[in-house]
Amino acid sequence: MIDNKYEKEYQVMQEMTSEENTFWFDCSKKKFLHNIDTFYYSIKFHNDFRSSSEALEVILMRRFFKPRLERIQTEYGSFLPLEFPGVDMPLNLRPFSFAGYYNICLEYPDYFDLFIALSVPGSSDGNESVTCEWVVQIRSYMLWMYGVHKAFEKSYAMVKAVADYFNLSIDFVQENRVDYCWHSNYLANPEKFFSPDKFYKMRVDRFKDAVFHTQKAGETGHEIDYISMGKRSDKVFIRIYLKSKEVVEKGYKPWFFKVWFFQGLINRYDLYVYEEAFLKHSWAYLDYARLQFYLEHGKEPVYLEECRKLLSEEKKTSRDLVKALADRLTPRVNLIMNVEYQTMRKHTKSYGLLPVKDNSKKGECKRIYDYLDNRKIIIDYLTRDVFRLVKPDGEERKSRRDMCGFWVALRRTRLVDTLVTPDHLKLVRQYSHNLNSQLLKERSIKAAVTLGLYQKGINDDSPIIDFTEALCILNDNDIEDAVRFKNKKISQLNAGELANIEKLESTARFLIVDKDTGELLSIPDSIQQGS
Repeated sequence: MIDNKYEKEYQVMQEMTSEENTFWFDCSKKKFLHNIDTFYYSIKFHNDFRSSSEALEVILMRRFFKPRLERIQTEYGSFLPLEFPGVDMPLNLRPFSFAGYYNICLEYPDYFDLFIALSVPGSSDGNESVTCEWVVQIRSYMLWMYGVHKAFEKSYAMVKAVADYFNLSIDFVQENRVDYCWHSNYLANPEKFFSPDKFYKMRVDRFKDAVFHTQKAGETGHEIDYISMGKRSDKVFIRIYLKSKEVVEKGYKPWFFKVWFFQGLINRYDLYVYEEAFLKHSWAYLDYARLQFYLEHGKEPVYLEECRKLLSEEKKTSRDLVKALADRLTPRVNLIMNVEYQTMRKHTKSYGLLPVKDNSKKGECKRIYDYLDNRKIIIDYLTRDVFRLVKPDGEERKSRRDMCGFWVALRRTRLVDTLVTPDHLKLVRQYSHNLNSQLLKERSIKAAVTLGLYQKGINDDSPIIDFTEALCILNDNDIEDAVRFKNKKISQLNAGELANIEKLESTARFLIVDKDTGELLSIPDSIQQGS
């Protein structure tokens, strides 16, 4: 709900009707959203994968991959698409190096990566192998869109199809690494809540130190955007950071904006501001985007003129001045914090799993289903015994204090396996496609203008001339390179994710003239003919 005090505090809310305020600014307060964000599982085979192995299946698998890896280096560059029966699209074969054994990667774009070891060491007595030969990483997009159970089942069906292709016999499947995360808009002021002196009064854990990362915000302000405890190679590694900032600055996973919106963590105003900052690839642009919002929806002439001036002189303006005006005209965006526990196999293997359900019919995957059935118990243990936040004052011994409100709310978060409904899934796909398209369009425009400056020096030509000249300088070799690059990108993208999106209709109204023939070509048609 909307806090009524905002209607008096921010200029844009005073100028809007109550219905408009609800439309733009309504969202759930102090909400948490939980999911498993990264899921690795490993596969052990009955087949002998030791270097001295005489197992025919393993020998044939090595003979299959080795020449293809050589072809990548000599003919294909970075990867080679491979088709397997039972897998609905080609898997990209890539050279890879992980943990000393896994030197092959089969990539299913956006969904998962399969890491393969052609050989593994024997046990201490050399008589058998104890190392899992394959490891699968399910990517965050697949986990958020389908939920961990369905994501595992979809990925495992395709991975097993690859194993069946080589006549390999699976012994068992087990979890390898699991990341539990909580996205939340609970904190309006993370800098105050996670200030080092307060944080150390609240934390109860066995980690030695916490690493803080702060970033300058204006002349005197700062942001605490990252706290970590432990090391990535430890049994448990904990991160607390600004997730919304990560999405904006890294320029990927824009679908999180839509998920947060559907789940009520951000409102339409937040969505607008985050989108503009994402397209600019700049967290600092948030305040400018807030001014841009007022420029589109505000009414006071004096403020409108001031917004135009500051936006037109973006690179010359003090960020503190922009922020001060943005804070007067518009509310701050809901910040999305992420609390994340990275748990490794050397920690999870010690869990005494309870028989919540009878998973005996799951065969070699029984351990995975038992593990996921114990998710609530595991989370209770992690958020109570491994690391928790308590009230900053009270009992002298921190371990005896009650948990703070933030932590109580985190532990009460509902565990929902699938967060995105089928109807929303299509909308998220379309949204991500459109936003990424807009981002690439803006980069292309800037690249064409920059190319014109490098080629012609400082000039007053219209950007339209820069765009058309950038296309007209293409020669046959450029077109051939473009065709190769397009085919490469087609293999790297997930065809299933792009199959059902609504195609963006061309709005081109400019033409290119062929100087030799005088023929007029629309820009899309000219590209089509060139390819």
